[in-house]
Amino acid sequence: MMPLKKGPEPITDLLDFYDRWPSLRGSMHALSEDSSLSEEERETLSWLILLADRVGPADLRD
Repeated sequence: MMPLKKGPEPITDLLDFYDRWPSLRGSMHALSEDSSLSEEERETLSWLILLADRVGPADLRD
C-alpha cells in the first residue's frame, strides 16, 4: 500500500497515522463534504472519520 503524504515525510505505519490523525482530521472532514465525491464516498469517509476518532493506544497494541 502506498504511504499517505502529510508534510515532508510519508506516513510509515498505523502508529504514525494515529499520531498524525489530529492534524489530518480537518482536511479529511473537509474532503467528506466535497461535492466532487459521490454521496456514497462522502458517507463512507464520514464513517471512517468517526472510526479513526475512536481508535486509542490500546487498539494499536500488537
